[in-house]
Amino acid sequence: MAELHISSQTLAGLSTVTLSGEFDAYNASRVRVLLEALTTEMNPRIRIHLAGLDYIDSTGLGVLVAALKQATDRKGQIDLIAPTPAVVRVFHITGLDKIFSITAEPSA
Repeated sequence: MAELHISSQTLAGLSTVTLSGEFDAYNASRVRVLLEALTTEMNPRIRIHLAGLDYIDSTGLGVLVAALKQATDRKGQIDLIAPTPAVVRVFHITGLDKIFSITAEPSA
């Protein structure tokens, strides 16, 4: 089992979270707590960088969906940035690519 590495920073109202490794049921609570904290204010803007994410399971997907709902309920947004092909495939298979903003590279 690969470790999940999480880093985050907030600058000028934009929160950036970077996930690398494996995002699964074993470590989902760490990400859930972070994203819940970032989506408590109105208009949260969050970018989640996934270039280093090797694997995501249904629990990880559930954490991201819950965070997206919380953010949009507060008039905010979550963008997924540079996911690996394996992660893109999971989003495509589950249909979640239709509800998330997924971009290949971060915009300036």
